[in-house]
Amino acid sequence: MEPLDKVVIGERIKSLRKSKGLRQWQMAELLGATQPAVHKYENGILPEVKRLLELARIGHTSIEWILTGRHWENGSGEMERLKPEVYELSHQFHSFTPEERKILADALEIINGAVGAVREATKREPRELGDIEIGRALKSFEKHGREALVAALSVYDAVVTTLASSKVRDLHRFGQAGGAEVPVDRSVRMPSLQKNAG
Repeated sequence: MEPLDKVVIGERIKSLRKSKGLRQWQMAELLGATQPAVHKYENGILPEVKRLLELARIGHTSIEWILTGRHWENGSGEMERLKPEVYELSHQFHSFTPEERKILADALEIINGAVGAVREATKREPRELGDIEIGRALKSFEKHGREALVAALSVYDAVVTTLASSKVRDLHRFGQAGGAEVPVDRSVRMPSLQKNAG
């Protein structure tokens, strides 16, 4: 294990503070410390463990990142750590077959293309549009393009439904007395893009 570079740790603490738009005295208030203490942290004096925990919370990062510049979960050097939901979603997707993952990737590509087309046609973000405006923009798609989009949305709906059902089963299992196992069917029933796209 490499020794900790306290100067670099201080630089990471400083970049964390600046990324949150805080002055040293503001960071000190959040940490329950003094402004001179924060100045010392940023210049190579290691904070106490409770301050490291609070710094990680404020920066939505990990103590590992503050100390080493990497997150232990995935080795990422980005300050912000991934949300736990992202890891859970990744775990769920890992249970999909390669064919199901390919169908999902194809569906997301079609949906992203449709979003881009709506954005181009309306010169606005789709989330700013009402249903009628989105409908008008989609009406301009060729028939096979609309059919492909419907198929892609069906795939998306199937994945979301499967993930939500899995979450409900997990909660049900958690709430069961005695820890009795509830059978889990993790298979995804995705419509085939080729069949539904016409």
